[in-house]
Amino acid sequence: MIGAFWQKEPTETIAPSPRSEEHRTPFSKISENNRLNKYNKWIDTAGNNEFSAQARFQNEFFYVNSKPKFLFNKDDGFFGIGSCFARNIEHSLKERNLNCLTDGIKIPAGYYNQDRDPRAAMNKFNIPSMIDEINRTFDGSKDESARYIEISENAFFDTATSGIDLLSLDKHAEVKAEIARVFRRLADANAVFITLGLVEMWLDNKTGLYLNTSPHPTAMRQEIRAEKASLGTYTNRFVHMRPNFMFLREKMHEFVNLLLVHAPKAKLVVTVSPVPLQTTMTSDDVVASSTLSKCLLRAVAEDARESFDHVDYFPSYEMVMNSRRDATWATDAVHVTDHIVKQITDGFINEWIV
Repeated sequence: MIGAFWQKEPTETIAPSPRSEEHRTPFSKISENNRLNKYNKWIDTAGNNEFSAQARFQNEFFYVNSKPKFLFNKDDGFFGIGSCFARNIEHSLKERNLNCLTDGIKIPAGYYNQDRDPRAAMNKFNIPSMIDEINRTFDGSKDESARYIEISENAFFDTATSGIDLLSLDKHAEVKAEIARVFRRLADANAVFITLGLVEMWLDNKTGLYLNTSPHPTAMRQEIRAEKASLGTYTNRFVHMRPNFMFLREKMHEFVNLLLVHAPKAKLVVTVSPVPLQTTMTSDDVVASSTLSKCLLRAVAEDARESFDHVDYFPSYEMVMNSRRDATWATDAVHVTDHIVKQITDGFINEWIV
């Protein structure tokens, strides 16, 4: 089965809860919601509702209320999995003296292809890559040589990490070992903060692995040359995908069940990274493709929240997307400013941590 390479079957699973009548709400509950939910109005019809969406749009930071299923303690262990936005949240949690389990990773700066966060190699941009990282961490018995693509003599590209330069296999082994050392801390996590990043991904037909990033440009050019030389009979190693909701939902459930095995005491907080898709491989406008990606992931996050008692959703994505743009985005219009990330983290701490 495609994508099953290096995957271990969970020893225990959680059956999704019944959902057929999930949103059938009696009138008494609707009345209670209207009475207790002060954030339930978009328009400030009375002119004095500071909690309406209309009023909040006047603020630099757009706070979005959430109602947690569960709470955490200040001494709990927090572990982030996901895109670069997960790293932002981790830094902010650490600044508030919370126990950030991914702290202290030791990857030499010279191993990166540019100046990056020390934890950047841990960035995971799609759900299959998150599954892959956990599997390779807790089952190190597999031969992984096929996942490294030789670009030039003794210079290999790693399909699983993020931002790592072309390195020798020995140095890649160092990176893998260090990431695994940190990822094994999942076993001690009370809270796993997951930021779902992108939908577009690449499949490696040679290994059956879904890549964490796009294949190296040189490897892509090699594929193009081989295809042209074969007069159309060559099967491309790399295939681009834009999965649908059902694929993503299946992978998300697999991921949640895998975390149940390796982080048995953890509760999961899911959000969607606001960082946009920077280049689409489709014929669509990058804005349309990025929007579709985020909408699919938001639906997947909500499905996980409804399907598992130990999974909840935190609306950091909505906070970013509705805050004032000039205060929210760095000059690259890709990354979120530290100022906004800190306010998001404050909101999480105030609502979710006792």
